[in-house]
Amino acid sequence: MKYLLIIATLFYSSSYAQNIIVLSKNEKCYLDSINIKCKVDQNYKLEFINNFKNEKLKDSLNTKRAKLITPPLEWGKKVSDTTYGEIAYCNSFPSGFITDLSLFNLLPEHTYLLTLNGNPKLAGNNLLPDTVPNYNIEKYYDFLSIKTDIYGNYHARIGVYLKPSEYNARFYVKDTNGFKIVLYHDYFKFDVR
Repeated sequence: MKYLLIIATLFYSSSYAQNIIVLSKNEKCYLDSINIKCKVDQNYKLEFINNFKNEKLKDSLNTKRAKLITPPLEWGKKVSDTTYGEIAYCNSFPSGFITDLSLFNLLPEHTYLLTLNGNPKLAGNNLLPDTVPNYNIEKYYDFLSIKTDIYGNYHARIGVYLKPSEYNARFYVKDTNGFKIVLYHDYFKFDVR
């Protein structure tokens, strides 16, 4: 019985895996095995979607993995001792950033915000669309709102359209209540071709 419960939990959790393309703050595509749930009329967007669909994010020289951990409490907050996550991402990809995101033990059925955060001294900062309040030289991109499952977990394969450049950014998972960072990975490099 114990093994059946574990298998059912794994099946239930994995059924929430999504394929999401973020073309802009207001334009998202949700892909499934049957269709694309968005209308795309520009060639560069179609090209990005096709590249995303063809990328398997398997272990290779182009794929990197990074743990997401609770940030320092001066600028974040702790959900629990067992909260963590991981991103597997392409360190070089045409027209954007692509990642396989897994989050564990956050608040159940709760909304979080995914963010790429720049640094004015590092590559790609000026290409992110939003300016940090009261610090107008640092940029960020709140690119996607997500909702955890009944266990506080989330899994999705996400592509974020970005302008070609080298980037060196932080990855944040922010709570939409107060916008405090609950998980992060410090600066990591990726290249948008």
